[in-house]
Amino acid sequence: MDANNPPRKKRWGRTKPSHSNPHLVEERGRTTASPDPSSLSPSRNGSHERRSGSVLKIFGKVTKRFARSGRQSPNPERTAASSSLQDTQPVQSAKDLTAPTLEPNFGQSSNSEIAEHLDPKVVHDKIANADKSLADAGHVPTILQDASSATNDLPSVSDAIDTFSVLLKPLKAFNSIANTIADVHPYAKVALSIFTCASKMILHQADRDVAVRLLLSKISEVYTFITEKEELAKIESMLSIYVKIAQQTLVCADFISHYSETKSAWIRLGKHVIGETDTTIQNYNNVLDSLMQQFRDRAVCDTVVMVHHMAEVLDLIGMEYATGAGLNKSKCCLPNTRQDLLKDIQDWISSTEEGAPRILWLSGTAGKGKSAVAHTIAKWYMERGGLGSFFCFDRTRQADRRQDKIFTTIASDLADCNPILRRALAQAVRDHNGLKRTADIAKQWQELIVGPTKIASNAIAAPVLIVIDALDESGEANSREQILRLLAGKLNTSTSQLSDLPANFRILLTSRPLEDIHDTLHAEPHVRHVSLDGISSASTELDIQLYISHKLKDLHHVFDDGHFKALALKSDGLFEWARLACEYIKGTNKVGLGPVGRCKAVITGTSEKGTRLLDDIYTRILRDIMPEDEREEAIPVFCSVMGQVLASLEPLPMHALTAMRLHFPEGTCDYEMDEVLGPLGSLLTGTSDSHTPIRPLHASFYDFLTTKLRSHDFCVDATAVHEDLAFATLRIMEDRLRFNICSLENSYLPNSSVPDLEKRVKESIPAELSYSCRFWGTHVGSMSFESPLAKEVEAFFDEERLLWWLEALALMRSLGGSTVTLSSIADWFSGHAELKHVSDAIRDTLRFVRTSAPTIIRSTPHLYLSALPFAPTQSRIFRKFAAKFPHTPRIVAGHVENWPPMEKIIHANHEVYSVAMSPDRKRIACGLHNGTIQVWDTETGEALCAPLQGHTHTVASVAFSPDRHRIVSGSEDYTVRVWDVATGKALGTLQGHTGWVYSVAISRDGNRIVSGSDDRTIRVWDMETCEAVGTPLRGHTDYVRSVAISPDGHRIVSGSDDTMIRVWDMKTGQGVGTPLQGHTDYVMSVAISLDGKCIASGS
Repeated sequence: MDANNPPRKKRWGRTKPSHSNPHLVEERGRTTASPDPSSLSPSRNGSHERRSGSVLKIFGKVTKRFARSGRQSPNPERTAASSSLQDTQPVQSAKDLTAPTLEPNFGQSSNSEIAEHLDPKVVHDKIANADKSLADAGHVPTILQDASSATNDLPSVSDAIDTFSVLLKPLKAFNSIANTIADVHPYAKVALSIFTCASKMILHQADRDVAVRLLLSKISEVYTFITEKEELAKIESMLSIYVKIAQQTLVCADFISHYSETKSAWIRLGKHVIGETDTTIQNYNNVLDSLMQQFRDRAVCDTVVMVHHMAEVLDLIGMEYATGAGLNKSKCCLPNTRQDLLKDIQDWISSTEEGAPRILWLSGTAGKGKSAVAHTIAKWYMERGGLGSFFCFDRTRQADRRQDKIFTTIASDLADCNPILRRALAQAVRDHNGLKRTADIAKQWQELIVGPTKIASNAIAAPVLIVIDALDESGEANSREQILRLLAGKLNTSTSQLSDLPANFRILLTSRPLEDIHDTLHAEPHVRHVSLDGISSASTELDIQLYISHKLKDLHHVFDDGHFKALALKSDGLFEWARLACEYIKGTNKVGLGPVGRCKAVITGTSEKGTRLLDDIYTRILRDIMPEDEREEAIPVFCSVMGQVLASLEPLPMHALTAMRLHFPEGTCDYEMDEVLGPLGSLLTGTSDSHTPIRPLHASFYDFLTTKLRSHDFCVDATAVHEDLAFATLRIMEDRLRFNICSLENSYLPNSSVPDLEKRVKESIPAELSYSCRFWGTHVGSMSFESPLAKEVEAFFDEERLLWWLEALALMRSLGGSTVTLSSIADWFSGHAELKHVSDAIRDTLRFVRTSAPTIIRSTPHLYLSALPFAPTQSRIFRKFAAKFPHTPRIVAGHVENWPPMEKIIHANHEVYSVAMSPDRKRIACGLHNGTIQVWDTETGEALCAPLQGHTHTVASVAFSPDRHRIVSGSEDYTVRVWDVATGKALGTLQGHTGWVYSVAISRDGNRIVSGSDDRTIRVWDMETCEAVGTPLRGHTDYVRSVAISPDGHRIVSGSDDTMIRVWDMKTGQGVGTPLQGHTDYVMSVAISLDGKCIASGS
């Protein structure tokens, strides 16, 4: 039998039905998308205003460029030289002009002089003077008069032409490139009115002489070009020409004014014969043509480079990026400290030895100064141009989920450093747009890091450093598991190892030596482990002594080196302890104990080491802030306030914390927040102002406060504050949300075209409201169900603030998070039948958001103008809110009453033969007639990768592994293939069947694959080895159409064209019982219930 073209009795046992549009995959239970918002036409007036505003901005930039140019000086030879290109010089006259000229003299004139000559009024006055002077000269004879007597004064005419040649250079440049730079916007009609005014008045005077008019005609051409093609001012290499045009406007006006002072000047010009004048002008034009050919080549190159750069930038817009995770120079080591360690790391970065470790893991307990070292190395290498990226985790910003954005952020940083990397990254996301937002760590690594760096490897010779700081602060162990396995090269067999990076790439990783990090990394040959805990405290004592001396420099009249040395000895090598001790010594909270007494108390205090030493200094500082006679009342207040700080899902500034607290259930606050947090400046950021987010300065303080055995009376239960925050977020939204919160003037503009939208959002949606909109669902979901909170949520869905919430999220570019919030709240209400109406409202809102999100994201006003009016008339959100917005469109015929069952249509590129959904419901895989497999994002419908290619015939069956990381496919090419979902690469090809593979299934533990074929057999395969397990299961007498595996993995069920259903023992491969009979035709599908007790079959 020919493997490529096997004989068939019939396709699929049935004649293939026709279909009007077979290239569809329908995801049931969802609805169609809303009308394309791109069809909404922008306002003509709004468009005109944007264009005018853009023109004025461009003109402002050009004027600033002009203001950096110097005033002209009377030297025509330097004028010509300054405007020529390197390898071509214009023809120059050896004579001096009798009339004074102004020469561009960049960078030498004062700002006041430049401003004077670029002031439109000054230019207008000069041109007016020239007009008056030329008019006073009376009628000028043409060059035909007295031609025979013109020869005596020929040099003066040549000098005059030299002056205009200077004028012609920049003007000729614009004329020459006009036909080369294509499709720039012709909107600039008024921005350069100064040039238009100049050209008209100059040309009006020049009409009196034909020869002069021939030269000055270029002025009209150039000024027309400027007013029509002002976008050229954005091209960097063109701006110098704009400067010269501005200068030469004054040159021309001054020249004509002086030239017309005496009638003899015009008479001398009249002595020229026509031929001589034309010849001279032609000579200059020839030189200018040569110059402009070079200029045109440069202009074309600049334009192409700019276009490609902008295309790459646009491709990268929307890439997930962890804000606030970059380098902080204020966290660097003190100069002249940690020199041996820093030198060791620097040598590792620069090492060219073959097989040099790609990763240096710097570990150490809290307070050892790991982050300071990381920031110092990063700063040092950034100054040398070799820092690729700095990525810092922060325990107080876990809501950011930085672990999901780590490699998209690093990839973006790398793209900013190297144009080849940027180009490669832009191509990667251009081909697969879903890469911009994927949370799949393996996919980020393979497609966004390994791929682009390989492409750029030949162009990057110097070492490239990537710093990942404080990995231990990424959350719980499971949140960093994939990152660790990837760095260790253990994620899975297909993901590129660290060795796939170019040899000059280095990764500096810092963390505490937590068990999961240590066990994953410490034994890997490509990881070099440097433990700060293994460095004796004596070796760091001098560094800490220098640090303490610096911190206490204002007290050098009190302390000497002996004090500094004693403190350094006490620190046990902990820089954080040294910092806190210095802050304590400088403190003034406790009356009667000065710096010397405080220093003595610290030195003679506990004999503990390490973490307990830090606990001691934390306790000492807190007790000092809360004297014993006030402590009983102060501690509960402190724990409550710090609970709010620690429980907040992102750090908030003082004013936002205060606003949130005023909305706690008790509704009052008997103390000022700054009274509680203000004295904690040595422990928290943001205590001295109302706008800096407040968070622990060091992770060890967070651990201290949340661990009862360490902090004792000062222990903070952050989880207890979630209820207060849940109520507060809901009530802040009730108070602060409103219709059109950013006061948008019209609905014609998409959000992206509102010029000051970001500013409006910042001013109209303060930090506490922004936080509430984004995180109320998380705080509610963290609580056990209780009626008072449920009533607050019920009221939220019953009021217009539900729509105002969606509006605010869209303006903040956070609408995507609403589906997570709504799903979480729906789960919170599940099981409470008495509140079914609330659950229905939540589900209805979820359908509304999923359907209308593209419209709302594009133009937020269309939440009310399009999304709501076009919602099904029987939907809860339409019935509840549509009447509240009467001046909106209404559907009078053909309206939809209920949400349709189909929510989304995903278009494949060929006929779809099989579909599977991942266990987490986030991905859909389809097997296509052309032998490829496509994978889509369930929520967005976007392709997550290029089609998986390898099969040579129709893919009849696909299945996801339980861990969702692999796809198994069966094809008419007789093979079963295993694919890595993250990378799209084939992990193995399972060969053995001699006919089409109709069905594949995967066991719940992910270890076994079962396939059914028209060779009448069933085969079992090992997922990891891709090898057959045992012999084929034989018993069917016709094609095996469908297979299924029981939940416990012990049984296989198969359906066949022989009308039989058979049950098999997975371990032995033997049939179990007798075949199940009853069908009278082909059995096309079988399934097993979740409890394994029932089988369903279709025939």
